[in-house]
Amino acid sequence: MLVFGTQIHIITFLISLFELVFFFYQIIYFLSRPSDKSRLYYLILLFLLIQYNIVGALFPDNKIDIPISMQNIIAYIVALLMSLYFIFYIYKVLELAKMRFYAFQGSLIFIVLPFIFLFLLPYIYTGDLEMSRKLVVVIPFIYVIVMLFSLTTSFKEKYQSCTDESCKEEMIGVLLGFSFWLTLPVIAFFENDINYLLIPILKFHNGSQVVEVICTNLGLFVMTVLFIRKSIKQSRAEYYMLLDSQKMLQELNYNLTLKVIERTKELEIANEKRTNTFINLAHESKTPITLIRNYLEEYINKHGATEELIIIRRSVEKLTRDINNFFDIEKIKRGDEIYFNDQICNFSEILKNNIELYRAYANKKGILLTSYVDDNLRVKADPEGIYRVINNIVENAIKFTSLNGVIQVSLKQKDESLLFVVRDNGIGIHSELHEKIFEPYFKINSSHKNIQGIGIGLSIVKKIIESIGGEIRVESDPGLTAGTSMIIEIPIYQHDYPSEPLRLESRDVYFNVDELKLPPAKFNAEKRSVLIVEDNIALLNYLSMKLGEKFNVIVATSGNEAFERLLNITYIDMIISDVMMNDGDGFDLYRSVQRKNNLNHIPFIFLTARDSYKSKMEGLYLGAVDYVQKPFLVEELIAKIDAILLNLEKQRIALINSAYKNLQNGSWMDEIRVDNLNKFEINCKRYNLTTREIEIINLIAKGATYKSIGELLYISDKTVAKHVRNIFEKVDVKKQVELLSKLDVPA
Repeated sequence: MLVFGTQIHIITFLISLFELVFFFYQIIYFLSRPSDKSRLYYLILLFLLIQYNIVGALFPDNKIDIPISMQNIIAYIVALLMSLYFIFYIYKVLELAKMRFYAFQGSLIFIVLPFIFLFLLPYIYTGDLEMSRKLVVVIPFIYVIVMLFSLTTSFKEKYQSCTDESCKEEMIGVLLGFSFWLTLPVIAFFENDINYLLIPILKFHNGSQVVEVICTNLGLFVMTVLFIRKSIKQSRAEYYMLLDSQKMLQELNYNLTLKVIERTKELEIANEKRTNTFINLAHESKTPITLIRNYLEEYINKHGATEELIIIRRSVEKLTRDINNFFDIEKIKRGDEIYFNDQICNFSEILKNNIELYRAYANKKGILLTSYVDDNLRVKADPEGIYRVINNIVENAIKFTSLNGVIQVSLKQKDESLLFVVRDNGIGIHSELHEKIFEPYFKINSSHKNIQGIGIGLSIVKKIIESIGGEIRVESDPGLTAGTSMIIEIPIYQHDYPSEPLRLESRDVYFNVDELKLPPAKFNAEKRSVLIVEDNIALLNYLSMKLGEKFNVIVATSGNEAFERLLNITYIDMIISDVMMNDGDGFDLYRSVQRKNNLNHIPFIFLTARDSYKSKMEGLYLGAVDYVQKPFLVEELIAKIDAILLNLEKQRIALINSAYKNLQNGSWMDEIRVDNLNKFEINCKRYNLTTREIEIINLIAKGATYKSIGELLYISDKTVAKHVRNIFEKVDVKKQVELLSKLDVPA
């Protein structure tokens, strides 16, 4: 029974159709796991077998417009490809190393070459298909018998140590499938006889087609069963491995969670201890600060206030306020109330009583402060808390607004609430920081401002506002327009109250708004010149005043400003710079100075509040002659400046005298040597090399290794290597030869 008017028998068609459906199913499975190479090899085998079934059954056919001889050649080429790949599949998938010869060289010699010389050429020359078919199958049949023996031997060697029954089942299955494939040469040899015998049964002239398809597909069926069995076994193993991995991950996650909880508790305990230490420290400092404030006020009342005493009082007030803020933020964290809000106070009166003091501070900084205040706006809150809110918001506006800026303060009624708005045209706050500024200890880093503070004022303000049912928000977008608006909305108290609202007397406010007071601009040629770089205006004023008694003083409030001044100054003997500054810190200033040949000889002293060893070593490694930590005594600083300048002067005089003496008494070669020595010392000063670095350079010039240098100087090899890297960076060279040449190191 044929299908579609072709030579394909219904049995062949059904088998091929089933295999085609299975083929596409396997493709879908492979696409989900493309790394599965064994499935890919199986798909190729299945595709070649389907092709073999269809082409072998379809050809030859007189209805097809292809010469019969060409149809026969195509059919046998397809069978050849399927046979070759079947051998390769067994070698590759079953990992039988001994079958490599049969998969490659053997297949070429005993299958491909016989096909060409015993089938293709004779058939083309004679046109006798029967003779060519019988000639071509003899050698491959003998070859396959030998291969079957080798296959059995390979299986025995592979599974000799395997006691699992599945190994034997796999071996038997492969041998069975191979045996079915072994029938192909036999069927091809006796094709006409098989056709004659099956005509009465199949009523079909090409019965060998059905026999061939059944045999080959039985072989494939066995291989498919083995493949599916292996896939199921592999999937099962992966499933159990996944379960084990999941269990292990759950255990690891559980243990990690326990460790995180344990570590979190340890950190909480450590943080609590640290916080308690700070609280105790702050608490202990309250008593001496109280004594200082009282004795200071008593002294001022008796003898009057001087500028120095005002600076002291302002500094003590700032320290007191910072300590109180620290205590209050810790109370807030514990959930304690810091104010008694079951009171009625007049917001308008508190603001009016202090607005002139705020305006005076703003004028001192060159800022115009305007105000509009509605009368008798009362709120249910502690007046001390309201004063603190007003004070903090206005101080921040003055702090972040530049010279010639404008601040607008307004207090108006809006429905049943009051609206307190402070608007400035300062640097602004980016939208992503609108919420973060209310977090404790958060500070906005600005490249244009030297801002003091510890960053907890606004967080306290927000807690005070929320505790009385109000809200605070920020309106600012530096990308569109300059400035910031801080808007506070609080419910107005409108009920009758039997007594007058609590009053809060006006008081002095102490904002961190200092005016830079430059020393008299009189240059004295007999004095040394010193550049002071410090962003705290009060400290800068004090240092310039004290050092101005002995030196010509030039001042700057940032690293970038200091560098611009250096470019326009004829000569500077010493630079004294703070480290932590905005708009160019002290380390950046030092690096900029070192890149200028006319400036890199100037000695540096760093002033800093940093007390870490790492920070100190960073400054000294850069080449600073000293690193002074705050707080310090100005007399100590002046003594260090005098000592450094005196030593530099002694070195200069000694160098000149030594050179002059050698020139008078030495030979021409000595003069050259002295000249080279002078050049070397001058170059060392130019690149600001330290004494230790000069010792290392001299030892390198003598051919010493890092190890011998370390032994001579009692330092490790790594330390020597680090010094050499610093020297290379300062002198801007990459090799020792370049270093010795650039520094003019004497031989």
